[in-house]
Amino acid sequence: MFAGFKYESVPLKEIVLDDRNPRIVSQTPLSSQSEIVSYLYENEDLEAFIKKISSEGKNIGAERPYVVKKGSGYVVVEGNTRIAAYKLLTGLMKPPKDYAGTIPHISENIRNSLLKVDCSIAPNRDAMMPIMASAHFGTGDKSKWGYLGSRKAVYDEWKSGKSLPKLAKLFNVAQSEIKELILEYQLYLKSLSLSWTPTEKEILLKPNLAFNPPVRFLQTSGHKEKVGISYDTVNLKVVLGKDADKKFKHLLQKLVISPVKGLGATASYEAVFADYGTAASSVASGGKKASAASNSGSSGKQGPANAKTGGGTSSAPKPGSLFGYSIKKINNALVAQLLKEAREINCKKYPAAATFLLRNITETILKHIIDDQGANKNGAKLDLENSLNLCISQHVKMSQADKNILSEFKKDHLNYLNLGAHGNVIPNDTRVLAARDTIDQFVKKHV
Repeated sequence: MFAGFKYESVPLKEIVLDDRNPRIVSQTPLSSQSEIVSYLYENEDLEAFIKKISSEGKNIGAERPYVVKKGSGYVVVEGNTRIAAYKLLTGLMKPPKDYAGTIPHISENIRNSLLKVDCSIAPNRDAMMPIMASAHFGTGDKSKWGYLGSRKAVYDEWKSGKSLPKLAKLFNVAQSEIKELILEYQLYLKSLSLSWTPTEKEILLKPNLAFNPPVRFLQTSGHKEKVGISYDTVNLKVVLGKDADKKFKHLLQKLVISPVKGLGATASYEAVFADYGTAASSVASGGKKASAASNSGSSGKQGPANAKTGGGTSSAPKPGSLFGYSIKKINNALVAQLLKEAREINCKKYPAAATFLLRNITETILKHIIDDQGANKNGAKLDLENSLNLCISQHVKMSQADKNILSEFKKDHLNYLNLGAHGNVIPNDTRVLAARDTIDQFVKKHV
C-alpha cells in the first residue's frame, strides 16, 4: 500500500490546502485558500486546534500529513486542519474577519518549528484514497467523514470517472454498497433541488446534516413506491415520479427540516403523511397535529394504535409469548408488527424464532429512541450493540434505572442473542426467557 511513498521535511510555504478534502461538504466549490480556512473554522473546529498547538507546541509523534506533488509545491491530502493551523500561527495566512485577533502569540522557536513539516509524500491522490478511507470512511466519531462526507467522497470519485470495481477497491466495500452510497448522495442532491425558503435551505446545506432518517424511511418496503421515488441501479439515478417532489418535500419537512417528535426513520407511511396536503404540513408547528392524528388512529390502517397492526389489540397473549403489551407511547409501524408477532410466538416451542424476534424488538425500540432524540448525529449504522452503547451513554436522555437495565442486558445477554440470531449457537427457551425477563420492564415502559 505504501509503495512509492517518501518521508521528507517540506517547507510549510510550499504546501497548499486541498479543495477536494472529503470533509468539505459544500455545494459551492471553495475556490481559494482563504475560503477553505473559513470552512475549517466554521465546521471543523479549527480555532480549538490552533489554541491546542499554541499551548502544547508541535506534536512530533502525531505529525505526518500526507501530501502529493502539485506543480512546484504540494497539496495536503490528509492533515488539512493541521496545515491550516500552522499557516495561521506563523502568519503565512490571515484568519477570516470574524476570527480576527483570535490567533494566539507564539514564541519564535515554536514559529520556526512550524515552518518545516515532516510529511509523507504520496505518489498520487489515488494511492492515498485507501489509506484515507481506512481511517475516516464511515459515520462514527469526529475522526470520520460523517454521513454526507462519506457519501460525497464516493460520489465525487465516481463523477471523476472511476469505475464501480475501482471504487469498491478504494473504499474496501462491496460494489453494491458503492451503488447505495452514490444513490443516497444523489437523493440528497435531489432534496437541494426542491423549492425551499432560505432558512430551510440553510438547514439542508449544513455539512453535519442528519440525512439518514429519510433515507432509512425510504428503505422500508413499499415506502419508495408510495412517495413516488425509484432508484435506477443501472444508470445510478434517482427518479422522481408524479407528485414525488411534493411528497419528498413533505417527508423532509417531517424528518429533517422540522423533525416531529414521535416520527423517525422507522415510522409508518401513514403516520408521516397523516397531514399531507393540509396547511399543517407546511408549517413547523404542524407536526403536533400530525402526531395527534396518527396517535388517535385517524391516519389510516397501519397506524400503531390500530388493531390491525397488533399494537392496539386487547386480547390476552398466548401462553409462553415473548411480550403481550399494547403500543401506547411509540409511533413505529415496525415495532407494532414485531410486538404483534411477539404475542403469538411460543418461546418454549420456538426458541430460535423467539431469540431472533427479541433481538429485533430490542434493537428497533432503541433505534426509535435514538432517532426520536436525534442522538445519532453522524447517521452511523446502528446494530444492537452500538444502539445499546449509545443509549447507555450521555448522548441519550434516559433514566438511570433504564440505563442500568440496558447495561445488565448487554453484559448478560447480548452475546447469546447475537450468536443465536446468526446461527452460531443452538437457541434454548431458558436463555431467551432470561433475556426477555431482563428487558421486559424497559419494553413495557417505552412502547
